[in-house]
Amino acid sequence: MRLERVMRGRWKLAGIAVLASAALTLSACSSPATEGGNTGEGRGGQIIVANAEPPTAAYWDPAASFGLVDEQVASLVYDTLLSMDAQGKIGPNLATEWEWVSDTEMKLTVRTDAKFHDGTPVTVDDVVASLNRLMVPGSEPLAKSILLTAGEASAEGDVVTVRTEQPFGPLENSLAAVSILAKADIESPENFKSTANGSGPYKFVSYSNDDITLEANADYWGGAPKNDGVVLRYIADADARQNALLAGQVDITTRTGPNYVNAVKDNSDITVESVSPPSQIVMIYQHNGPLADVKVRQALAYAVDREGIAASIMHGVNPVGFNAIPTTLDSYEPANEKFEFNPEKAKSLLAEASKAEGLKLTMATSTLVPGQLEIDQAIAQNLKDVGIEVEVTQLEVGEFRTSYPQYDLSMNTLASFNNDPSFILATFTGATGEAVFNMADPKVDELVGAQNSTVGDARNAAINAAATYMWDNQLTLWLSDETWTTLVNNRVTGYERNPLIGEPLLRNASVAK
Repeated sequence: MRLERVMRGRWKLAGIAVLASAALTLSACSSPATEGGNTGEGRGGQIIVANAEPPTAAYWDPAASFGLVDEQVASLVYDTLLSMDAQGKIGPNLATEWEWVSDTEMKLTVRTDAKFHDGTPVTVDDVVASLNRLMVPGSEPLAKSILLTAGEASAEGDVVTVRTEQPFGPLENSLAAVSILAKADIESPENFKSTANGSGPYKFVSYSNDDITLEANADYWGGAPKNDGVVLRYIADADARQNALLAGQVDITTRTGPNYVNAVKDNSDITVESVSPPSQIVMIYQHNGPLADVKVRQALAYAVDREGIAASIMHGVNPVGFNAIPTTLDSYEPANEKFEFNPEKAKSLLAEASKAEGLKLTMATSTLVPGQLEIDQAIAQNLKDVGIEVEVTQLEVGEFRTSYPQYDLSMNTLASFNNDPSFILATFTGATGEAVFNMADPKVDELVGAQNSTVGDARNAAINAAATYMWDNQLTLWLSDETWTTLVNNRVTGYERNPLIGEPLLRNASVAK
């Protein structure tokens, strides 16, 4: 999802904007890009990426966090066993070759020329430790555990064998998203508080004043990056991000709203990149209050004019779907019940739930999602029209991500980290479902497990069985797809994205000095 939270050793709730860590609350200081003096001159071949959010915590364990910025760091500093190109095709990476031995067993040959940034070689022991902390039943429940499934990895020579208890269809995609860490760091997790020691194309330098600075790894086994380094910069204000891009103070802005895209459509200095992970904009429901009642949730679905919001506020950029997975996935099929805008039906359901009068809900809003304030205001008005009072509290992004579960409603995004519906569906299960939605539904666990363990042509039906159950019960309010639009100053050449959340292809981009 972009769900944002971190689990340091055990599940610790943070924020959801792609699951992220936030045991450390970040201050909302102004961005250096807005303070003057940072004109972009003298930067050499360094690429500056402007984001609408900070990292969720200065804790660099990619298995324990999944915010956008955390994932950017992970994809640049750490390696994965497999890779994914701009078209979503799986290829080699730390694993030079791989083969399915059976539906529950894969063998991968691990390259012997990779080194972590501290100079130690990457070994099969590091690979096994990185996988088993997410797979072996009884291990600490880290956030990225939902990328994999119960099983175990082992090694012999330079070959790692991954065995799963049940067939696991998304395994290849997930191995292109799971970072390989040093076993020594896994055994001493305090190390992640100070640095990110990966084997990837960039080395972690610092996190200071809203900037994460990475430098190119000249000794990278895959060849040195075509740029000198990357700065990931937090600029909270959308206008300031756009102005920084146009002024040459930053080179790339991420997850840009449609109004800002329209503003540069005729600008020959800017390229619009629209490759996006499968992602949805949702209104998170907490199920430990009034929204535990399915009739109340369904009433809200009928009360909210999703198509009107998508057309007017999102400018028609984000398609409205009618199931619990993004319409961009091949497995998407619309459910029979569309929950189309019907205020009278909403009022009827509220009456059936004995909530026809006096229902009050709380909502947290921020600027994390493009147009979030405007969308939240529209939803609050829709609910007011059917007799539901919504108390809206506006929060800074960092505070929003750490405190959203204190509110009945909060907007966020659910995005797939492995370009597969399994990740999005799994956010409703187990410890993740409890942490994000304050819910536990054994039927969801059963259906999501079934789609994970189904392979071949039958898997699409299993995916839709899980998605449709979630949709029919309106476990959250699915507003629309989210199109992740990236704006790139043309001083950067060779930039491309793949349908993952980080920036693993950024090493192929160069920037004018």
